[in-house]
Amino acid sequence: MLLFSWNVRGLNSPLKQHELVRLMQKHKFDVCGLLETKLVSSKLQFMHRFRLKCWKLVSNVEAAGTARVIVLWNPSTVHVDVLDSSSQFIHVSIRCLSSHLTFAASFVYGYNTISGRRTLWDGLKSWASTGPWLVLGDFNSTLSQDDKYNGEPVSSYEVSDFRACCSELELSDLNYTGCHYTWSNGTVWTKIDRVLANPSWNNIQLTSHVHVHPAGAFSDHSGAHVRIGGSSPPGRRSFKFFNMWIEHSEYAGLISDGWQIPVEGSPMFILCRKLKSLKQPLKSLNKLHFSHISERVTRMEADLEHHQHLLHDSRDDISLLNRVNALKINLINLKSAEQAFFSQKLKCTFLKDSDRGTRFFHALMSHRHRKSFIPALQCSTGDLTTNIDEVGAEFVQFYQSLLGTSSAISPIDEDVVHSGPCLDTTHSDFLLAPVTNETIKEALFSVGNNKAPGPDGFSLFFSNSLGILWELISVQRSRISFPLVGSSSR
Repeated sequence: MLLFSWNVRGLNSPLKQHELVRLMQKHKFDVCGLLETKLVSSKLQFMHRFRLKCWKLVSNVEAAGTARVIVLWNPSTVHVDVLDSSSQFIHVSIRCLSSHLTFAASFVYGYNTISGRRTLWDGLKSWASTGPWLVLGDFNSTLSQDDKYNGEPVSSYEVSDFRACCSELELSDLNYTGCHYTWSNGTVWTKIDRVLANPSWNNIQLTSHVHVHPAGAFSDHSGAHVRIGGSSPPGRRSFKFFNMWIEHSEYAGLISDGWQIPVEGSPMFILCRKLKSLKQPLKSLNKLHFSHISERVTRMEADLEHHQHLLHDSRDDISLLNRVNALKINLINLKSAEQAFFSQKLKCTFLKDSDRGTRFFHALMSHRHRKSFIPALQCSTGDLTTNIDEVGAEFVQFYQSLLGTSSAISPIDEDVVHSGPCLDTTHSDFLLAPVTNETIKEALFSVGNNKAPGPDGFSLFFSNSLGILWELISVQRSRISFPLVGSSSR
């Protein structure tokens, strides 16, 4: 599904109307939000009859005098219901006829004055949708100084109302590519057009991506199209070690068997090879005992409650009593694993001392996951690709181009170095002191258990709990001499 939002800066010109129809046919948009059209009711009906007769539309011409906002949709691909409208927005409900995805969307064109936009913020707050909700259009307001280049600095008074609205409704920008600044007069550049989404938007099981086009010849505003869903399947998830696995009874034997696999080579090669061989058994352990962990907890709670009711009616049944006690232990272990999973997944300190939380925490996890996902990328050729394989290949090509490159470097001027502040003898001796095994061990073991894992997916908790990494480093250090940092041999 494709949505399009564009401030056209007037749509009375036949040439501009022709350009709009060309864009809609080229990109096959399903829903279009046109802003600042300046069309009166009669001209709007004329344009609809002669240029867009296959499309349905709704406008706020009655509330604003002229059509400040027009929403058009293709009835063969989507069904749209108008929920509310005012002089600064139109709220609609959109249902895709192919995927049956339903969500709310608000097309916005804010007034040019701070006081005039306050009715817009109040209208958004009063109407706020609890389901998936997109808010897109021209807000005529920035959120920070980063949204403006040149011109007068952005004051807190200008952005406070917009910020407060986004904070209260938990609206945030969708991932986007293309232009950051969406309006310019040739000297001042600002980002006043944007696509926002609420936390419930992350619950839809489809990728969404925004691409902001250059302004073009007919307007000084950039258009933004929103792609929901795509033909490319998600890429394969990388391995990540979860600390909850360590508490399972099969974990120690699984690690022991994997670590005894004979491998020949350097100590670093042996380490990497054995860690790689452990990934598949650990994935199988997770799939068998920890997959869909919240659902497992729910089922276990229901099972325990059922057996406790049975025990209440058959209080002398020893086998039933043993079953209830076993279920209690299993449920406690499973809840502990669930809490460890969400704490590590979200990296939120407040989860360590409380339960896994409510809908907010699930939305936060989903939001972070989608923020880190890259659904589209602008290639070095300038083309936009949404193919997962092409996105990955572009990253590989970029970093390969950096390897082996050289550039001219000016030699170090010792006079400049000595003219600045220098370390005293005590600090210098400390920095040049030999790096001992105990120093390395202390540094490794001081890393938190829930910190981000390394490139191989294994957390420091895995290494620290077994002492494997430390043993291999000790072996390697006995074979390889490390140069001292800052020594004269550099």
